[in-house]
Formats: sequence, C-alpha cells, structure tokens
Amino acid sequence: MTGAAFDPYREVLAASVVFERLAPVDLDAILARCRLLDVPAGEVVVSEGLPADGLYVILEGRVEFFLPKQGPGGLRRASPVRLNVLGPGRCFGEYGLLDDKPSSASAQTLMPARFCFLPRQDFRRVTEQNDRVGKLIYGNLLQFLVSRLRCKDQELDVFVLADDR
Repeated sequence: MTGAAFDPYREVLAASVVFERLAPVDLDAILARCRLLDVPAGEVVVSEGLPADGLYVILEGRVEFFLPKQGPGGLRRASPVRLNVLGPGRCFGEYGLLDDKPSSASAQTLMPARFCFLPRQDFRRVTEQNDRVGKLIYGNLLQFLVSRLRCKDQELDVFVLADDR
C-alpha cells in the first residue's frame, strides 16, 4: 500500500508514540510497508496467548484490552478482566515485536475501527535497514514502556499505602 492512503492520518501517525520525532521522509518509507485495516465493532484483533503479528496504530475507533474468561493453557478466570480502552494515536502489539512472545492480553474493537498495521517482518526490516530510524523507534518504545511501568509503580504504591493504613 502506498503511504498516500495514510495522508488523512499523517498527523495521528506522526504523533503516535512509535513514530514521533521521525522525519517525514522516514515516516513515508514506513507507511509504504503498512496496511490499512478496517475492523468491524466487536471483533477480536489480538488474542491473549497467540503469537503477535505486528504493530497496530489506532487511526479511528476505540479498542478494549482485556484478559478473557478463558485464558491460554486452560487458565480460567472468574470473569473477563478489563485492562484499558485506547483510541486514535495509540498503539498495541509492541510487546510481541520486542520479545517475540505471545500476546499478553486480548484486544477487541468497541466500534468500527481503522488501523495502520505494520507486520512484524516489515517492522524488523525498517528498524534494521536504517540505524537512525531504528534507534528512534526503539527509543520511543523504550521511553513509552518505561513511563507505563512508572505509572503502574505509582498505582501499586497507592494500593500498598492504602492497604498499610
């Protein structure tokens, strides 16, 4: 697909956590490898325990992330566990790109959604063929994941401090 298909979403993609600070020419080279995916409401895009297939950037719609009642390896939960809801500009699938492990949660569209999808092998080509681009993308991901971890640490502190009282 040509990068032109992404023109209406260029600002969203350029501001996304993965692609921020990339030069327009570098973003164009990446978008040339991406696909637009239109997904109807209620469809599971990624399933917990299954291999991750690439990076998704939400262009339109909202996506719920959850742990299903029936988990991998026969794991059973009392009920599904809602983790988060994300909208345009947010990404998912990055864990699997970094560690080659199965998805840690499931993702389901809450309304019709459109994604910019970069398959795993194309992500690797992009980051390996241009050291500067690879460094920026991995730096962006690292910064994002560390900030997420810090937020979770603060949530845990609040929980533990409240429990101590």
